[in-house]
Amino acid sequence: MPETSRGKRSAEAKLLLTARRLFCRVGIHATGISRIVEESGVARRSLYTHYGSKENLLRAVFDTEARMWFQWFDADLPGIECSARQRILALFDLLALWFGSDDFFGCVFINAVAEHEKDSGWVKDIANAHREKINARLKAMVVESGARDPDMVTEKLSLVIDGAIVTAMVTGGTEAAHVARLAAEDILRGAE
Repeated sequence: MPETSRGKRSAEAKLLLTARRLFCRVGIHATGISRIVEESGVARRSLYTHYGSKENLLRAVFDTEARMWFQWFDADLPGIECSARQRILALFDLLALWFGSDDFFGCVFINAVAEHEKDSGWVKDIANAHREKINARLKAMVVESGARDPDMVTEKLSLVIDGAIVTAMVTGGTEAAHVARLAAEDILRGAE
């Protein structure tokens, strides 16, 4: 999140964090601009200056969460010196850290699709595009690990990841990441 030189969050960062929390915990439709402005402590004008609309703010929230995932896959995981298989499993350690953080409210992509029309629409398109980008990165790791049928292994791991996120959101704990890691170990062992 952007910060000012004094270490305080910028108006833009406050709006993003507040919107993400409210969109995930309360719902996108149930969260009005007034509530975002009030809880962020930012002037309504700042919201419109930075984002122009609630829809654009939601798009920015999607972008922020996507950047977290890309940071993991493009920087954090490649920086770990270990086997490709261990690198895949390290993803579940990152999930555990996320689940235990103060800013874990569930996955904004999963929550948004659950709340919007499932057949079509821009929200589903954005969520599917995000899933495809993440799965492409995951598949590259699966291929590097030497797994048989990398497409199926990737789909299995993706399902485990999504299940862990939803479970952590419902339970409020980090244990789902540990169980998901064990499931991933089983999947990878079966793919040797």
